[in-house]
Amino acid sequence: MSTFYPVQGFSPASFEGKVLVLPAVSLANLPQLAADLLITSLNLVRVGWIGKGDTVVPFFGAGEDKDEVLTGGLEVYGRAEGEVFVVQQRSPTIKTQKDAHVELLREFITSNKLGYTLILTSLDAANQDDAQLLTPHQHILPPSSASSASDGIAKRIESSLRPLQLHLSEQPISPPPSSSSSNTPYPPFLPSAGLTRRLLASLNDDPAKPAHATITAWCVEGDNRGDARALADTALKVLGIDDVTVREPSSWAGLFGALGGWSGGLGSDAELYG
Repeated sequence: MSTFYPVQGFSPASFEGKVLVLPAVSLANLPQLAADLLITSLNLVRVGWIGKGDTVVPFFGAGEDKDEVLTGGLEVYGRAEGEVFVVQQRSPTIKTQKDAHVELLREFITSNKLGYTLILTSLDAANQDDAQLLTPHQHILPPSSASSASDGIAKRIESSLRPLQLHLSEQPISPPPSSSSSNTPYPPFLPSAGLTRRLLASLNDDPAKPAHATITAWCVEGDNRGDARALADTALKVLGIDDVTVREPSSWAGLFGALGGWSGGLGSDAELYG
């Protein structure tokens, strides 16, 4: 049964072998903000929805264009002739639907034969060590992955980002969800990263072994406009896209209000966020 509902004129066959950027709902909604920047900067359009929206909190609102409607479901943006597609999730996952939500994403990735999935997630900077203050972005790679045409992405990740290392005073009570026999648990415990860990475990345990990787970003909640731009820049670098200037969507004009503020946000309330 198909879990993707395309807009008129778009064929799901366009996904095969392409790259999917998937933001995880996590601390400060940083991955969603970065996804907004990628969608705008790459001039992507909505090509459909994943699922019927029953795993996320209902939501709808006005879009960038006059007659566009945004929904709380899992929207997919891209172009049929393009190489990169971006998922945007505009509302939280329903607590009782977490497993169904992860399964929905896994099924979409594997059934449409996507070539590579790049997951964006954010972590609580309270768990950052001194050395990581200079490396806001790190990577997580699965212990083994199938060979694909997008192996260049993994190579660029390894050459440009350090692997994630966590030094937590308290280890999680539950064992790692993955069945991997590696001495290093995969996926690792990820503070404030939402469903990232469950999704990584699901992809790693899938018989098809879909190629995937994760970019993590340390952050705190506040005016995360600059953090989002930095994460989007890093994602573009990893994807090998160097001829794009990151642009903010017009909807961001009201992200923190309508007037200038000292914190760097665009609104008079931006001072509240630091």
